[in-house]
Amino acid sequence: MARTVIHLTVADFPIAVEEVMEPRLRGRPAAVAVQAAGRSLILSASAEARRQGVFRGLALSDALKRCRDLTVLPPNPDLYARADAAVLQLLQHYSPLVEPLRSGQVYLDMTGSDRLFGSAADAAVRAQHEIRDRLCLQANAGVAGNKLVSKVASDVVTSAGRINGLCDVRAGGEPDFLAPLEVAFLPGVRGSVRRQLAALNIRLIRELAAVSSEHLQMAFGRFGLVLYQRSRGIDNRPVQPPRRAPQIVESETLEPDCNDYALLRRALYRLADRAAWRLRRKALLARRVALELRYSDYKENRVQLSLPPTVNDTEWGDCLEEALTRAVQRRVRVRTLTLRLLDLHNRPLQLSLFEPQTPPRLNALTAAMDRIRTRYGQNAIRFGRAA
Repeated sequence: MARTVIHLTVADFPIAVEEVMEPRLRGRPAAVAVQAAGRSLILSASAEARRQGVFRGLALSDALKRCRDLTVLPPNPDLYARADAAVLQLLQHYSPLVEPLRSGQVYLDMTGSDRLFGSAADAAVRAQHEIRDRLCLQANAGVAGNKLVSKVASDVVTSAGRINGLCDVRAGGEPDFLAPLEVAFLPGVRGSVRRQLAALNIRLIRELAAVSSEHLQMAFGRFGLVLYQRSRGIDNRPVQPPRRAPQIVESETLEPDCNDYALLRRALYRLADRAAWRLRRKALLARRVALELRYSDYKENRVQLSLPPTVNDTEWGDCLEEALTRAVQRRVRVRTLTLRLLDLHNRPLQLSLFEPQTPPRLNALTAAMDRIRTRYGQNAIRFGRAA
């Protein structure tokens, strides 16, 4: 059975979500950027702002010169994550094979669903209407026999400035559809690759498709074979829903933002205290820990280390100290700390002969504290270092 894939994209997703929350922004030039940062870049721009020369990646100072009445909004990652989750939840009613590409962009494998939704194009139109009616977002769609061509199709519709547009590429028509397009529509043709193709006088996909696989591999190495296949619309990748390994996550947003190491360390110990309590309640062990810092300018840093084989966070001290030292590499204030316990597995019933064991008195103390927390709440008692 021939595969059928839909690629749905909500153009300028952060701005689109902001316009839903604040309708007065519609029809006005707006952009998302961190205003406090000295060298802030535009993260997303509305269509009105793009018409005045504002685009993603442009310096905020240059954007304000090009568009005097530009409305600059601070990033709101939590809001965008909730909106993205709402889109995914809605689309899961159409297919069990839903693969998010990035915020506002999703693949759906509609193979064999004709009896439920009609053709893939009909299903795409229904999904667009449902996203518009229920979430107030406008989505463009591309329909094709694989992920590559479906994404290019939706990108073509989006670049044309259409709203709720649809491009349906029938089976066998992929090379003819791609031929007149610029090579920049192909995934991976950015930066140095695009400049190298321009130096070879290759600007359209049909010109790239005319080059043999051997010559492309001589110029681009292994990526030359990928370019050869993509220029012909060949893509055998399946639509794969994300696989999420179980993990325990604790997060804390600082009020106000700070870069005081002592305060950051106390916040980290509070996170470890809560995470270890959840770990013990589930009778699990964690092999690895990841610490993520989000700064005031919304840049992030992540450190991952191995954990000692114990569920008592008092014995994680050295590991936590090292993680925090490695994560704090900037003088910018920290907004959010997130601690993740990864690689979870069941706690063994038999003690190991070769690993150091937790002192019995510490185990008894931890068990007594857990009983108090179970009865009176997580914050009823904690060690002084997390106070």
